Amino acid sequence: MGVVLSYMIGALAFLALCVLMMINRRPKGFGLAVLTACFITALSSAVPLFQASWAPAVSHLFETASEGAWLLVLATILHQARSAEFARRWSWSLPMLVGFIAVSSLALDLQFAPFTQAMAQFNAPQVLTRIIVAICGILMVENLFRNTPAGRRWHVLPLCIAIGVLFAYELFVFSEAVILHHIDPFLLAARGIVLGLIAPLLVLTMARNPNWRIDVHVSRRVVFHTATFTAGGIFLVVAAAVAKVIGRLPGEWSTISEVAFLCGCLIVLLTVLSTESIRVRVRRTISENFFSNRYDYRSEWARCIATLSSSTSGEALGIRVIRALGDVMDSPAGILWVLGPDRTYVPESALGIALHPESVERADSAFIQGFQDGDRVQQFAQLSEDLLPAWAADPAKFWLAIPLVKVDQVPAFVTLALPRAPVTLSRESFQVLLAVGQQAASYLAEESATRSVMENQSLIEYSRRFSFVIHDIKNVSNSLAMISANTRKFGDKPEFRADLVGAMDSSIKKLGSLVDRLRNNAPRSEALQAVELTSAVRAVVEALRKSNMHIETEFDAAEASVEIAHESLEQALIHLITNAVEASAPGETVKVLISRNANEAIVDVVDVGPGMSHDFIRNNLFVPLRSTKEKGHGLGAYQARELIRASGGRLDVISAPGRGTTMRIVWPLADEGTRTPLRVVSS
Repeated sequence: MGVVLSYMIGALAFLALCVLMMINRRPKGFGLAVLTACFITALSSAVPLFQASWAPAVSHLFETASEGAWLLVLATILHQARSAEFARRWSWSLPMLVGFIAVSSLALDLQFAPFTQAMAQFNAPQVLTRIIVAICGILMVENLFRNTPAGRRWHVLPLCIAIGVLFAYELFVFSEAVILHHIDPFLLAARGIVLGLIAPLLVLTMARNPNWRIDVHVSRRVVFHTATFTAGGIFLVVAAAVAKVIGRLPGEWSTISEVAFLCGCLIVLLTVLSTESIRVRVRRTISENFFSNRYDYRSEWARCIATLSSSTSGEALGIRVIRALGDVMDSPAGILWVLGPDRTYVPESALGIALHPESVERADSAFIQGFQDGDRVQQFAQLSEDLLPAWAADPAKFWLAIPLVKVDQVPAFVTLALPRAPVTLSRESFQVLLAVGQQAASYLAEESATRSVMENQSLIEYSRRFSFVIHDIKNVSNSLAMISANTRKFGDKPEFRADLVGAMDSSIKKLGSLVDRLRNNAPRSEALQAVELTSAVRAVVEALRKSNMHIETEFDAAEASVEIAHESLEQALIHLITNAVEASAPGETVKVLISRNANEAIVDVVDVGPGMSHDFIRNNLFVPLRSTKEKGHGLGAYQARELIRASGGRLDVISAPGRGTTMRIVWPLADEGTRTPLRVVSS
């Protein structure tokens, strides 16, 4: 009763599936093939329900036909998905191979029919054929799932589970038959329940694929692993059969010999599979004979980018460039040659090859001309003696020379050693190498530019500090010129001579400080300190008044202290006040105002000059070495802003054409320590 119920479940489930497919749409093309496979599967489960002598044999025939039909369905999916990728002569090889296996299995069933009523007697060739069919089905299901893009696996997952379970069950039943030397009829009958369980998954597949169109990408890597897995499996099956024969030989050493033979075969298999040269040969054979293109450009490009941009390997970029090109041709060694400023190529990096460091190649040599401006890969074996460089005398070290092209120039080239396994070069090989070489040249150019920027950064910093020193020297020179002019006018007055000594001492001190800064090549390093703002500003103003500058002060803030180096404060105020005086008309007065709020001290330097536009303030005022003055350097405002920023303050500019200018310095009070960025205000 249980056996009948099992077959009934399988038959009804797949008959319902067939009816559902025909009701929803009129199947054609691939959908018709799926409908046929489902109908044959339903018959294979329905025939055993008839109580007749012919039922077991016919049921076995339909079971074999059902498995062959599902194999053809899977083969058709793989063929339709990647027919453009296979060479035309191989495009139907997979369906034909599967069809041959299915027909061979069916022929064996016909040859050994009829079977007994219990359906438990199978001939050894039939059992072996069923196992082979089941293994083929599992491999094809695995290929279908793994090679479907991640975004489309949702569509094929139910189909893969359903067909995979069906073939896995067949493999289990007939593998057990090999071990036990007979087939359990109840396991064979349970196939109906398995069919009933997988039928809903096929319905789900129909819902997710209304037109039964399934996108599949056949990966070279998966084909390689499938081929090696299949070859390894066949090898182990043959080894097991030979070991079985050895185990039946008479003598006490038969069992030991059987185990030793199996272990030896396993060691040989693992050794062969782990040998890189053999793996390379297999991959190359698959690419050359089963695909229209030798290279999988997507994977080659992804591998190239990953190798060139790898920052975790710890290898220099030159080594990574050699690896990226070597991986394309399976070459384990190479040398990167880089063009130097003296127009000669020198070996910058070497991988697996020892070369004399003084080896060079001139940029105008015949060998370099052979690159044809980067359009040609050279083979050393095809070069004549007059074109072969002296450093390439050893043929084992040098095989190919690939130009690295950047904007129609060849700033570098790579020489590769012989590959791990012989390879036949084609135009496609050279195109891939040239493409990878162009990408490598871009990485080398980027690294060279970055290195140049880093090397020049110290020079830029020194130039910036030197420009500040020059501007400070100009200010000291102006002060000395004023002292000289005033000496002629007021040199006979005792009080002037007293002030003169102090002014000269101050100028000498400043010049000495500037000389020290140039000698030590170091930036200003004064430590921040609390400075009482009112007294410091008053001292600067009084010193400038002695140079005939008209300055008025209004100090509304008492005991306003800020954190700044005293010399930086002095320099910033001198720059701003001097610029304000120079921007004003002769005789006009510049005002210096000090105020404060809850947590900030404010110093305003106000002039009644022509003023500035918002565009000029934003784009020109603080640009170094850009000045509107005839003898100016364009550094005063920039240096003042940098000194103020370094102490945690900000410089605001309040100006408009025809309304004068207010340069406002805002510092956090010494007990606040709040730093604020630059803010430009134009009214």
